[in-house]
Amino acid sequence: MNKTFRANHSLSPIVAAGLVGVLMFFAACASAPPAPDSALDAAKIAISNAEKAGAGQFAGAELGEAREKLALADNAVREESMVTADRFAQESRVQAELASARTAAAKAAAVNKEMERGADALTEEMQRAGEPK
Repeated sequence: MNKTFRANHSLSPIVAAGLVGVLMFFAACASAPPAPDSALDAAKIAISNAEKAGAGQFAGAELGEAREKLALADNAVREESMVTADRFAQESRVQAELASARTAAAKAAAVNKEMERGADALTEEMQRAGEPK
């Protein structure tokens, strides 16, 4: 009862074709993702909006950082590092939005200060008008 088992080392053509198909599928999944065009566009729009809002005057550091991150994203696209490009593009957009927010806050603070001066001047005028001569 001593039977030896001989393995058949040849694959049938169907099994071989299936293995090749699976390998090609995994190779396709492992390829680099497409360029993050929407993230790059969003960053460019955010930078443009910040510039129009006057961020260069009120939030120059944040606006400069947004521009730097966008340049890094563009470089990463050229180097075909799409995940890195997407991350830098998103960071650029966030910095530009921060610049816009800081600009809006600075402008609001300036308006508030001007209104306080006006209110103080009005109060002073009312006090003078109420004083007997």
